[in-house]
Amino acid sequence: MPSRWEPPSKASRRMPPRQRAAHLIARGFEIMIVACLTIMGILVFGNVVLRYAFNSGIAISEELSRLLFVWLIFMGAVLASARRIHIGFDTLQRAVGPRTRRALVVFTGALILVGCGIFIVGGWRQTSINLGNTYPVLGISYAWLYGTALVFGVALIFPVCNNIRRALAGIDDGLTEDLADRIESLAERIEDEPGHPSAPTGRGAADSKEGRP
Repeated sequence: MPSRWEPPSKASRRMPPRQRAAHLIARGFEIMIVACLTIMGILVFGNVVLRYAFNSGIAISEELSRLLFVWLIFMGAVLASARRIHIGFDTLQRAVGPRTRRALVVFTGALILVGCGIFIVGGWRQTSINLGNTYPVLGISYAWLYGTALVFGVALIFPVCNNIRRALAGIDDGLTEDLADRIESLAERIEDEPGHPSAPTGRGAADSKEGRP
């Protein structure tokens, strides 16, 4: 008998430690992305209203918005890689067999890891160089800007290595699946869970299993 549908927070408590840690880290990235986007919206909108209505403005709005936008982009890229929802062309992957498909995942993962190394080295050098340089209005070091490359390079290693591990282990599901198909299948699975408001019950559940309208 299938288990009842539960909120993600409760379901994550029964995950293995490694999977639960990955889930919590991804949730942390989501919270930071939402926070950056919220602060950016408040600053930009508030600055426009103050400028046109009161001939005033928020001094730090421009610099802080640019800084948060950079962090938003890089954290979003890491989260998209962990969720395997980056936009890509999969014509070749769909035309080859499972083994070749997994080999392509390993090959592209290796290329991305090389790129991660470049980001880490370059980000570290730029962060060290700009430690003494500060924003004119914010007054904080430019290392907060160039440090995004360092954080991005380190954080991206983990989802990429996980994809490579899954490919080498022969796990093909979800590695190259189309995003629209994944969203549709996930929505159907949630709706079919017992206890979900849209899940069929009683005679309707039996009819849906047998294919009757």
